[in-house]
Amino acid sequence: MKIDDLINQIENILDEGKTAFGSNKVKVDADAIRSILVDLRVALPDEVVKARQIASERKQILSQANDAAEVKIRQAEAQARKLVEEHEITKGAQMNAAEIIADAKQQAADIIDKAKANSNEIVDNAQKWASDLRSSASAFVDSIMNETDDILAESIDNFTKSLNRVRVASKQLKTVTEKKIGQ
Repeated sequence: MKIDDLINQIENILDEGKTAFGSNKVKVDADAIRSILVDLRVALPDEVVKARQIASERKQILSQANDAAEVKIRQAEAQARKLVEEHEITKGAQMNAAEIIADAKQQAADIIDKAKANSNEIVDNAQKWASDLRSSASAFVDSIMNETDDILAESIDNFTKSLNRVRVASKQLKTVTEKKIGQ
């Protein structure tokens, strides 16, 4: 399940929660939220795996670029040797061969630089996204847990006050009853 879907589920639970009487606090199903949080923790490693996969693809792209550069350089060198051997090339041909090699090396360097830049950008974006997502999810969970703790404390306080009123009323009833029996 996608992390965004899990966060939407938590928001739906909050939207469906009941507002405590006389308070701006919302009562929510804590077990449902905890269940979604478990799913959220399970989903986060998938994002980390994706980031690692991107890093692996980066290495593969760089390797392919290096291989392509090596092939171009070897082809240019072979072509230069062949020209020299077959036609007794003059200095102009040697300069031409050197230019071909230099061009091939420059093209290879350009290919490698572009591949590195692209892969670095992909990895940086993936890491930033995963970090932002973890931070947002953590802050959201902390907020929900704090609100849940506040609601629970308020409910316990209200229950204790009600229980004390019942005890006082029970004592008063007992006192009245004893007075009537004594008369």
